[in-house]
Amino acid sequence: MDIDITVDGQVAPGQIADARQLVESLERYADDAPMAVRLTLREGPGRSGPSQSFVVDASMPFDGRVLAAHASAPTPAEATDAVVRRLRRQMRRIVDSQVAMRNDPRTIQKAIDDFRQADRPLPIKRLKPPEEREIVSRRSYASSPEPTLSAIVDLLEDAELFHVFVHVRTNEDAVVHWRDDGRIGLLYPPGSALGDETDVVPEPSRYDEPLSLGTARSEMDMLNHRFLYFVDAEDGRGKVLYLRADGDYGLVTPE
Repeated sequence: MDIDITVDGQVAPGQIADARQLVESLERYADDAPMAVRLTLREGPGRSGPSQSFVVDASMPFDGRVLAAHASAPTPAEATDAVVRRLRRQMRRIVDSQVAMRNDPRTIQKAIDDFRQADRPLPIKRLKPPEEREIVSRRSYASSPEPTLSAIVDLLEDAELFHVFVHVRTNEDAVVHWRDDGRIGLLYPPGSALGDETDVVPEPSRYDEPLSLGTARSEMDMLNHRFLYFVDAEDGRGKVLYLRADGDYGLVTPE
């Protein structure tokens, strides 16, 4: 696999190595075809602030076309990870089998069953005291409204515990996620028509009213949920606050 990384700004050698390792994970989706990825890693305009510090752009030829992705995040690894996920999703959508997966619930169910036998996403590595946890914001990896089955595919592809997206039926912010019983649940705002979905376990939000981010954080501080889905009182968007592997909070907002 040929990986060309261009660096603009102050990026440590270890961070460059981490970015290269993330890009190398794309190789298993190429069916032994030669791959060449060009990646540019640079300091972003918000370098002096707490977020959006690094920008990553990547491009690669695949199946007769050129794929490209762009992302920004507080660290080079997070920005590269977002870019790799987007490239991977583009690759998988080109493959014919992906078409069948998106349209056949039986294929979706087989993928779910296979995933139950595989490794789950990494658990929290360490738990910081609540007062030391920072909130790191990012956008959902879903770039456009999706039906439930497509959201489940994204959940499986990215090996996530949850996937935040805008539902194509209602234009509401929803979440598919792995339940403790091994099934997939669909979280949605109270009163939504999504309660009739049959491919998942439908679950209205536990909160009847929107919450402030401060209130959502307070509940996470007290109970250490894996993640908390809520409608933000400030902008009316459905969001997820979750515990990151580094012990801080992540805040995911739909595109």
